[in-house]
Amino acid sequence: MHFWDHSFSSPEANLAFDEAVLEHMDARTDPTSGDPSDNSSANSSSGELLRLWQMPAPCVVIGRSSRVSQEVDQEACARDGVAIFRRMSGGASIVAGPGCWMFSLLLSLEHRPECRALDGAHRTVMSRMRNAVQGACRELGSDCQVGIQGICDLTIGGRKVSGNALRLKRNWMMYHGTLLIDMPLEWISRYLLEPPKQPEYRQKRSHRDFVESLGTSLADRAQFTEVLSEQSRAVWQADREWSEHPFAGSHVESVQSWIDRRYGDVAWHFQR
Repeated sequence: MHFWDHSFSSPEANLAFDEAVLEHMDARTDPTSGDPSDNSSANSSSGELLRLWQMPAPCVVIGRSSRVSQEVDQEACARDGVAIFRRMSGGASIVAGPGCWMFSLLLSLEHRPECRALDGAHRTVMSRMRNAVQGACRELGSDCQVGIQGICDLTIGGRKVSGNALRLKRNWMMYHGTLLIDMPLEWISRYLLEPPKQPEYRQKRSHRDFVESLGTSLADRAQFTEVLSEQSRAVWQADREWSEHPFAGSHVESVQSWIDRRYGDVAWHFQR
């Protein structure tokens, strides 16, 4: 697996990259693409990627099928200049920004056939990410216990510290998610309405009573992100450089293309 610790300078580019690399890799393994050299199952895992990143400023990111009016306090966002974006994957709305660590995993479904089923995909990814977070906590002397609750939430003491979503294509999957480290949690209550669909373990708790930050149990948050990066790379065996990835040479043009056609278009973000 390849590894890239890279945050783009705009929310649009961060969102566009995930879709651009997914579409690029899926097209390479599409039997109708006309390039048989890219269709060999022997190469099915050569483009897998782990990217770690953060949004440059606070923003709201809603799920592909979410209704803005049901999940977002648009007046608060407008008042504070917080932009609203729509991602390509499902799930509910989130607030992201500095202090909210993000990961994007591009996985081959040929190499990992268990991920073709949603429960298999969640189990494959979240078990490893839980191990990475738990390992980082322990390395820094924290005894907090990281669990998996709901469909794909990471929790500590029954409170959510990570939410995740995915998008499946024919032969590739993008699985991306958040990890609250030291982002101001009041942003969540300020910019998001209570979600219309809630996991049973939430028990109708408010945002502030439901979410938690890992930073509250860490003595050195900056060191934690470094250790978490190391642990994440280890659990995914992400030891190949980004420069060697099949998409590395064309990602700038492709990301801009996706911004032009989708992520820079207000109509896309507010279509529902």
